[in-house]
Amino acid sequence: MDTKTTTAGTELHDILRGVMVVIAGALMILPAYLNYELFHRLNLDITVAMSISLTSFALGILIFILVVGKEKIEGTKKP
Repeated sequence: MDTKTTTAGTELHDILRGVMVVIAGALMILPAYLNYELFHRLNLDITVAMSISLTSFALGILIFILVVGKEKIEGTKKP
């Protein structure tokens, strides 16, 4: 008897999805603030500060696409 434990379709799955959407949103919004802090307060080079911010933004977009799903972003295709 094989029992598989999955979280798909459960309340836990919905909570985890919500948390991941919030994290993705934070990673897309925070780079502007991070860029300011890294450049002005920590005296990092502007190139380093921008690359960290851009990487954070890109990770946020990738996480959002993975969580929401390609189908929902593209919408329904009309024949």
